[in-house]
Amino acid sequence: MLATIASSLNIYGPGSINSEENPLSSHISHTAYRANWFEFLQTFGAFLPRFLIRTLSATIGYLYCATHPQKALVLKNNLKLLGNPSPPSPSLVYAEFAKVLGDYFYLGSRPLSAALKLVDERHGFENLQAAQNQGKGALLLMPHFSFFEIGGAVMQEIGLPMVALTNPEPSPELTQWRAEYRKRWGIETVEIGQDSFQFLQIVKLLEAGKFVGALFDRPHPTQSFSAEVPGGHLPCSSGIILLALLARCPIVPVVVTAKPNGCYRLDAFAPISVEKQGTSTQTLQHYTQLLIDQLLPTIQKNPQQWFQFASLTPPDE
Repeated sequence: MLATIASSLNIYGPGSINSEENPLSSHISHTAYRANWFEFLQTFGAFLPRFLIRTLSATIGYLYCATHPQKALVLKNNLKLLGNPSPPSPSLVYAEFAKVLGDYFYLGSRPLSAALKLVDERHGFENLQAAQNQGKGALLLMPHFSFFEIGGAVMQEIGLPMVALTNPEPSPELTQWRAEYRKRWGIETVEIGQDSFQFLQIVKLLEAGKFVGALFDRPHPTQSFSAEVPGGHLPCSSGIILLALLARCPIVPVVVTAKPNGCYRLDAFAPISVEKQGTSTQTLQHYTQLLIDQLLPTIQKNPQQWFQFASLTPPDE
């Protein structure tokens, strides 16, 4: 069971900029994917108004899409999974993603209050409190959707201790830089590796009342389980669900949505109690579907905020 978890945990962290999944890091030289560049962009963001940063970012997103037609096609195919009769253009999705990155660097040199000001609508706090009332923490599972990282700032505001699971970045300096960024919002970072016993430590964090955040709706090369969606099957990194089973803590689906006014809305859904459903495989399959069923309506309503840039289609299809 621990080996399954170790091989299928996904990244949580500002930007979710992973060298295999993120369009910027997979096509821009890794010489630019370094802490000094992140520091520069954060500093740059400190001197410009937010509307200008977001406008410049959106323009870059549109240009990127126009100059990378193959990547745009992958994104277009992924959007078909949602079953929307009129899916958004890939260029709109790239622009939305770029605006999220713009907000990320804009907030990097500003106090927690600036981030909290951007989350002007919040729902489901009672669900987070209900999870805490069980005497343990909870596993917060989120889709790769909108500015999901800003939810950590809200967790700090309401006094719920949060831990972000993250894989190592391309450089140790960037791993540290991003950990320090999260720390400003009161988020502890746990860098995960392939040591199965490390995940016993994560279980202990959950048992101690921590809220552990992770992303969920992207495939893992060897440990993916697919949920049925209107356009086919959506593979997810489901092994992390076993952490909730081991810690006997609930899962709380969480989603952050960008609003037309430029602010964000946070929704925390009802806690899910994880119980064994036959074999481990059957358990993972059951809760994978349950989680996607809860998150899908929000994603379908705002498909331009679903940042699925890596192919979700199996190689043999």
